[in-house]
Amino acid sequence: MVIHEYAGVVTELPDRACPHCGKIMDAWLAPPESGWNVILICNNNNCSHYLESEGDILHKRDDSHLGCRYAEDPDNGFKPVNVLAVCPH
Repeated sequence: MVIHEYAGVVTELPDRACPHCGKIMDAWLAPPESGWNVILICNNNNCSHYLESEGDILHKRDDSHLGCRYAEDPDNGFKPVNVLAVCPH
């Protein structure tokens, strides 16, 4: 069970593993403008989805090092989503 607490609000979510690396995902409170509440996100810097996502972003500068972390939205039946992130290389 993943427990996330912010501003006195406790959210309990089931443990879910990233389908790309098998690591248990972390709870993360998304910014209000995203439309998400608490989502589950893979923070594994060695996840193949994360490491191989740098080329998946259209119209980005070659030197930007942007990529995507795998995440799931519990409010939408754990539907997969990509969260923009800076890749380590």
